[in-house]
Amino acid sequence: MLMALMLVLLNAAGVAPTPAELQNYKLKFRERGHHVHMDWGSTRTPGTGGKALTWGAGYEYYIDRKFNGVSVEVLGQKLGDLFKGPQDWWVGGGIAWWPIRTVKVFTQAGALFDDFGTATQARVGVGYKLMFFMVMAMPYIYVQTTDDGRFSWSIGIRVQY
Repeated sequence: MLMALMLVLLNAAGVAPTPAELQNYKLKFRERGHHVHMDWGSTRTPGTGGKALTWGAGYEYYIDRKFNGVSVEVLGQKLGDLFKGPQDWWVGGGIAWWPIRTVKVFTQAGALFDDFGTATQARVGVGYKLMFFMVMAMPYIYVQTTDDGRFSWSIGIRVQY
């Protein structure tokens, strides 16, 4: 819907890309392979009722196939306020399978540094890719648990170039 609105505005200004150019944007995005991204979301802890803003930055390498793809990524996240409050950080990496080009099923593992010390954390989730010219926006949701039994989940959006 947002993309359609942008195209209407661009068309009214006389600078809208042609359908061939839009298709070329998608092709170049897939074939480039190297992508940097920013994440914004909210992490929830059901047992304690806790919630925290989640900020992240990372790098993903995407390997495109005819109808699907795979990717590997490294990611760093800050949970809570960026400059004040508890300093809870997550650093890790992951792999993903794209069963179709717009759906990402992923798993990640990493280290969580928080008020309780250091814990190993594993995640599994799913996201849906929306293209805006050469930029991708992907709403996602994942569940995660630590080696000491803490469970939480997160919902957010990734913006990737």
